[in-house]
Amino acid sequence: MITAALAPSSTPERLVVEIETDHEGRRELRWETTSGPAPAVPTLLDPVALALVARAMSYRQDLHVAGPVSRTLLGNLEEYVDTWSRWRPDLFGPVAIAADEEVDDLGAARPHASLGVAAFSGGLDSTYALVAHRRGLLGRRGRDVVGAVLVQGFDVGLDEDEAFARARTSAAAITDELGVPLTTIRTNWKEVAATDWQMTFGSATAAILHLFADRAGTAVMAADNTYDRLTLPWGSNPITSPMLSSGRMALTWTGGRLRRTEKAAVVGDVSAARRHLRVCWEGPDHGRNCGRCEKCVRTKLNLLAAGVGEIEALGPLDLDLLAAQDVSADHVRVYYEGLLDEGLPAPYDAVVADLLAAAGPPAP
Repeated sequence: MITAALAPSSTPERLVVEIETDHEGRRELRWETTSGPAPAVPTLLDPVALALVARAMSYRQDLHVAGPVSRTLLGNLEEYVDTWSRWRPDLFGPVAIAADEEVDDLGAARPHASLGVAAFSGGLDSTYALVAHRRGLLGRRGRDVVGAVLVQGFDVGLDEDEAFARARTSAAAITDELGVPLTTIRTNWKEVAATDWQMTFGSATAAILHLFADRAGTAVMAADNTYDRLTLPWGSNPITSPMLSSGRMALTWTGGRLRRTEKAAVVGDVSAARRHLRVCWEGPDHGRNCGRCEKCVRTKLNLLAAGVGEIEALGPLDLDLLAAQDVSADHVRVYYEGLLDEGLPAPYDAVVADLLAAAGPPAP
């Protein structure tokens, strides 16, 4: 059994969850606001259930939250557990999730339903999502995004303060141009609750967004796949991401219609993004783009295909560097296959075609 409770000492600036497991003893999960508007101390412990559901599935141990949790969320998490334990039985098993009190929020009014809070990394997908909501590109699906959240402890580590300061400066330049307040949160979630990051980052991010349920009724998570080219299983997807919703905060998956090149065309119109877009996670400095890794190279291709061209944040694309890329992984290959259909100019199109031919057919 895993039990979790919000520590009585918690404040808006420092939320602490006390965790006890059968085989690891006592641990603490912390969410610390380091800049920007802090979330309130939650009255419902929905973020706690979301933060620990993946750990419970990984341990094959039931989870009990000592406090009130949305009944709608608990029901959604039952479906979430069913899905992931079927998708990845090597990583996850079926578990029960319970709380001291189940708050019946089925059909409850959502006073902040038109307002949103967005997960924001400063990358192409999250910048597109923020632009799309702020500039009315989503029709009836659009929300008035009143806050964006950048996290230290996910792609930028807790021991990388200088890198995170650079990442925050870049992110703030973009959110300032779009008129959205930026909050930065520091968390040790990876140390105490993570399993396979690629499969669980969605629930970890949703937990943080639910901390802002006092001011927004929609949690905005950027789509990093398209509906016609889904990578499954994956931590963020249109099947399980909506399961991370409660009666008072719905999670939306924004941008699934557009490929990265189409998003690049939109993002390229934001002057701050041209200077500060941050897509890199493989380079030695997680606070800035290395310009050489697969994702940096691919994003340069997206910008070329979109007609945006070279941007200051990433610099020019060297053909020899492109030719050295490894595109054999299925979740990478799909992006390069799409680039050939998206107007990639010569001679880059020929190099990408050669890369795909050398990689061979996708795995069955």
